[in-house]
Amino acid sequence: MRTTRIAVVALLASVATAAGAQDTRVNVGSESKLWIEGTSNLHGWSCKATTLDAAIDLDAALAGQIATAPPKALKRVQVKVPVRSLKCGHDAMDNNLYKALKADASADISYILATFEAVPGDMKDTFTLHTVGSLTVAGSENKIEMDVVASRMPDGSVMAKGLVPIKMTDFGIKPPTAIFGRLKTGNEVKINFELTIGAKAIAAAAER
Repeated sequence: MRTTRIAVVALLASVATAAGAQDTRVNVGSESKLWIEGTSNLHGWSCKATTLDAAIDLDAALAGQIATAPPKALKRVQVKVPVRSLKCGHDAMDNNLYKALKADASADISYILATFEAVPGDMKDTFTLHTVGSLTVAGSENKIEMDVVASRMPDGSVMAKGLVPIKMTDFGIKPPTAIFGRLKTGNEVKINFELTIGAKAIAAAAER
C-alpha cells in the first residue's frame, strides 16, 4: 500500500512539473504605455506612467499562435505601476495625486487578469478580449470588466489597447483638490493602456 501511495504521489508531482514547464512568461515591449485621464472644475488632466512592469504568461506549446490566431495561448496577465512613476507635468499635481493614491502605504497600482473570452475583431488581424480581472488601487481591490482590442502588426508583434473608467471613491480615494480648494477633480477617471509584445519575444517564448 505504501509503495502504491509513493507511486501515486510521484506521478502527480511529475504531472504538475510538466504542466508548470508549459508556462512561459513574456515581458511587454518598452514602447508599452499607460496613462490616466481625468477632469476637474477648471480643466482636464492627464498623468503618464514613466515605469510600467507588465508580464504575460503563455502556454509555451501554443505561444506561436498568439500572432496568427485568437490567443489560445494566453493564461495570465499581470501589470504593476509604481504610483510615484505617474507624472502629470506639474509637481504640485504629482504630489496631490500621490497623496490621494496613498503612495506611502500602497506603492503600486496593480492589475491581474482572471478570465477572458476572445472574439474576432471588427477589422482584419484584430480580436477582442472580454476580460474580467482585479484592479488594486490605494490598497483597495475591485473586480473590473473591460474589453481589450488586440491587433496583429505587420512585423509579427501584437498590440493590445484598452480603456477602463473607474470611480476613485470605489477604491476609498477622496478626489484630490488644489489651489486651496479652488480646483476639484472629478470622481471618475479613465485608465488607458497600450501593451506590445514584440515578434522576437513571441518567437523566443514558442521555442522554450
